Amino acid sequence: MMLTDLPLDLESEILSRVPATSLQRLKTTCKRWYALFRDPRFVKKNLGKAATHVIFDNRSGYSMTDINSLIHSINLRGIQNSFDPSIGVDVKLNVLKDPRHDKISHIISHCDGLLLCKTEDYGRLVVWNPCTGQIKWIQANNMLMDVYVLGYVNNNKSCNSYKILNFGILPLNSSHDNKSKIYEFNSDSWRILDHVSPGYFAISKAMTLKGNAYWFASDWYASDKERKFLHKFDFRSERFGRLCIPIQKYYADQTVALSVVREEKLALLQQWFDKDSLKMNIWVTKTKIDEDKDLSWTNFLVVEFGKVILTRDALNYMSFLVDEEDKMVVCSDTMCSDTRSGTKTRTRIYFAKEGIQVHQEIAQKPKKCGPFLVSYVPSLVQIQSGNKQSS
Repeated sequence: MMLTDLPLDLESEILSRVPATSLQRLKTTCKRWYALFRDPRFVKKNLGKAATHVIFDNRSGYSMTDINSLIHSINLRGIQNSFDPSIGVDVKLNVLKDPRHDKISHIISHCDGLLLCKTEDYGRLVVWNPCTGQIKWIQANNMLMDVYVLGYVNNNKSCNSYKILNFGILPLNSSHDNKSKIYEFNSDSWRILDHVSPGYFAISKAMTLKGNAYWFASDWYASDKERKFLHKFDFRSERFGRLCIPIQKYYADQTVALSVVREEKLALLQQWFDKDSLKMNIWVTKTKIDEDKDLSWTNFLVVEFGKVILTRDALNYMSFLVDEEDKMVVCSDTMCSDTRSGTKTRTRIYFAKEGIQVHQEIAQKPKKCGPFLVSYVPSLVQIQSGNKQSS
């Protein structure tokens, strides 16, 4: 019996378990499948069954793989060997089908298989579905001094309503326009959120989980170390809120980052220097995120790297991924250092698992600061534009 001879419900159930990257190649097989793969109900069901992958920048563009393949591409025999990003790559992501794609700088936010990216001239945003190749260009201002986060509202319908949050990172009494704004895909327009302001300094990059945005933050000019917290933006109510964090002690030279675990939980990383050693603490929320409850954390991993990756260069960006089953964390950071020829950046990747710590330095384009690792779930989600879909 051929798949096309099966009852439609059974056929749809079987296809919903096929990875989106494979479905994208099959969409022209027949008109029925083409229509099915664009049906929001099927897309949502397929996304719910999808496995989490890793997007990484391999200097010639973004590629996707799974976390185990990424680890295997690091030579475990020692830290002197180089990282080869060509090993273990599952799929090369679609390039932007637009002559302006070479101006893309880096990924700043993502959810449901959609990536929100900045351009190199910081003049526009682009929303990109690498699986389908679909894009949407969005005009934006003050991109150097603002935060942009992609999120959505689940209206219990077949598809989500996507939005972008924008707010300034400077104090409210500065000359910079710090008004919070929302871009709605359904109307293709920005609007100001009256009387809604974060009123704090965002320390970490924002992560989107279950449609809402989370990031580590501190009150402006706060000397009290307890005035650091996890901030949340609810895209449904369009309000900011504060949540508890497990960090008990703060350090002057610490780095804090957030990550999403299997599209269900949040992970929080704290890294700091202690004498001649680089130390790291990682916590994971105990249960799946529920938007109506505060967060409860459990300590996932404590790592002491020693002198092997010790550096005092300025850390510009950090990203990390957590594998709960293998009790493993994979980290990447980008650092800036001043040389006679000017400011240069370098990126390194390292991981810890069951007492094993491995570090590799990766060649990177000069002055490029962005995430080397991004947790990603491929999807067939269509980018909406007004009442129409983007090209």
